[in-house]
Amino acid sequence: MSLPEGTYAGVSADPLREDHPDGARPFTGKVEVRTDEGKGFLVVVNGQVTAACYGDREGDHRGRDAITYLLNRSREIDLPVRYAQYRYSHDELRDAIEICRGEGLFLNGEDRSAREPAASGTDDTLLKRLSGQPGVRAVSVFFEGFPVQSAGDGDFEQVAAMAEDILRAGRKVAENLRMGALDQITLESDQKKCIIAPYGDLSLCLLTDPDANLGLIRLAMRSIQREMNEKG
Repeated sequence: MSLPEGTYAGVSADPLREDHPDGARPFTGKVEVRTDEGKGFLVVVNGQVTAACYGDREGDHRGRDAITYLLNRSREIDLPVRYAQYRYSHDELRDAIEICRGEGLFLNGEDRSAREPAASGTDDTLLKRLSGQPGVRAVSVFFEGFPVQSAGDGDFEQVAAMAEDILRAGRKVAENLRMGALDQITLESDQKKCIIAPYGDLSLCLLTDPDANLGLIRLAMRSIQREMNEKG
């Protein structure tokens, strides 16, 4: 399989390391992995490995199994591992995600090959349905903290990264409190409101005016979530 080429960003001893000294921008892109026994790649989003593939004489390893195998092998025989980084644009990341989904390379172990691509829900109809709600300023569909498609006025890279952190924290709280599956998270201030919600393999983030009718917006989001679940 062939992933988007990306822009060469150097060789790293640790592909998860933030490649800016101030830590403001974790690496997002493809990491080519080479050893004396085989080769493969990682897809990294905001400093976190999302998908992986590695092959050698023992066979092809995918997803979490590729990471586990490579780490165990490197420890067993002190196998040197070389990493070359290639930074991705929005479009390149989206294409890479679709390829990894079709090949079943995600670390969460789900069988993606038998499902419709989650990006099918990121068409203009989705964005129009949400951005057309009264009081909605911006809508972002994101994956692992990286914006896939957006509409409205906002710094969507920052919005997606922060929304991902909030979503993970919310899931942890819901789990610890035994609340069941997380449906939506709402943040309110005197200047804006924010709603974050899972959407299949992706996630949604809406920014609204402070006086927006959250009841109507939540209903619209739940309708879209329900449609995605029915497709799955």
